[in-house]
Amino acid sequence: MQMHRLFKIVSRPLSALRGFLDTRRGAMAPMLALTLPVILLVVVGSIDFSLAVGSKSDLQDAADAASLAVAAATAANPNTTEATLKTLAQTTLTANYKGNTPTITDFHVCAPVQNDCTDSGATLKSDTVTIGASAPTACSLAAVLPSICGNGTPTVNAKAVTVIGFGATMQLNIVMDSSASMIVGATTSDVTLIANWMSYSTTTKVKGVTTTNYPNWNAMEPNDPGPAFAGDNPPCAFACHDLGGSTTGADVSQGLANAHTAGATTRFDVMTSAATQLISSIQTEAASNTTLAKNTYLFNVLSFDDSVHTWGATNMTYSAATAAVASVTPGLDTHLSNAMSSLITTIGSNGNGSSASSPLKFMILVTDGLQSDRNLNWSGTSTGYDSAWNYNPTTYGGYATTISQSQCNQIKSNGVVLAVLETPYVPLTGMDPNVQPYEKTVRHVIYPGGPGSTSVVSTALSNCASTGYYFQAVNSTDIATGFLTLTNKFLAQSSYISQ
Repeated sequence: MQMHRLFKIVSRPLSALRGFLDTRRGAMAPMLALTLPVILLVVVGSIDFSLAVGSKSDLQDAADAASLAVAAATAANPNTTEATLKTLAQTTLTANYKGNTPTITDFHVCAPVQNDCTDSGATLKSDTVTIGASAPTACSLAAVLPSICGNGTPTVNAKAVTVIGFGATMQLNIVMDSSASMIVGATTSDVTLIANWMSYSTTTKVKGVTTTNYPNWNAMEPNDPGPAFAGDNPPCAFACHDLGGSTTGADVSQGLANAHTAGATTRFDVMTSAATQLISSIQTEAASNTTLAKNTYLFNVLSFDDSVHTWGATNMTYSAATAAVASVTPGLDTHLSNAMSSLITTIGSNGNGSSASSPLKFMILVTDGLQSDRNLNWSGTSTGYDSAWNYNPTTYGGYATTISQSQCNQIKSNGVVLAVLETPYVPLTGMDPNVQPYEKTVRHVIYPGGPGSTSVVSTALSNCASTGYYFQAVNSTDIATGFLTLTNKFLAQSSYISQ
């Protein structure tokens, strides 16, 4: 009896609670039934809106690419028919759009031959390509609420207007590595010429005693014993520029003069000669090519060692740029990071090619790609055995390193076309058994994997360049070839987006 009474006491509040919950559920059910469709409409609509925004952006990029392709084709061959150009536009549009196949809704080439310069009664600007495009996009509610989707398949639209490259202003920035490593002989034969000149000897015999003299060595290295005693092999292939025991800019210039006296050609000579040839070649091409002749070419000549140096004025003509290249002198160490930081600011952002104040910008960087400092290379955090090269001791953690990818990316993100012409580092092995800078500080930075491994410097330079704008010069002739190949590739891309 007591148990029954206790059960009744406990069960009453529980029954009341269940009744309250049942009542709330009953009230919430109609509310949920009314609001759920609205919530679903908002969610699905938001998704559709996001997809539409993404599709419109993608279609605009595709329309820009198609417009540029047509403009470039027209510049390359002004007699191309408009039908052929429209086919090219559709192919490029389709290839660059990720969604459903887009359709060209508007197409005009206002150029001398095509002469399609009217669009819905409006007169188009001369030397322009106009492309309108449309593509279907998603609408998840079409089956339920067709009116929301426009009673059909919704579309996104884009329009692009591109100026045909019949008259773009193009700024060509020639940036040359002028550090001391560039006064090394251009070929093995040149290195030997310098070494032989430095080790040239004369002998005299007085009272039966023969004395050997090294006149060139004595003049350049008066405080060092001759090569026969110092053990250099090859003897001073930099043409000896340490006249006072510590290298200065004047010493490097003297080293270049010594190389010329020895009858050798240095990489510096080849590089500056190729830059001069490039300027002359562009001038010749512009005079003979009707398309290139319409462009305006502006030149800036820069070099770098410990810092960036500007030669001549800003935005020079052919003759002024040629004179500027001739005035470039070699310097000391290769402070790549400092140079790139300065170049980011100096070159600035790309323009649209419409004027000298907004030119299409091209930068060609000529370098061996190794940051180096004859003193700081030795200030590493440790020295030890290099198992990859079976060499001891090697300095680790010094100043020598590869080019900064983040700095390269900054230049490219500024819209500048960055071309890299690599002049591979020339290894001068066995220079001095007491120093051996290549073996002790540089070799393991370039080839950390040992003999026959891939150069990480070359890999870094390749990644630094804009797509398709890397060239490695395997010999001195290739330096001139690389200059022309990379620059001509840029000159062919003279069309630009106007709208």
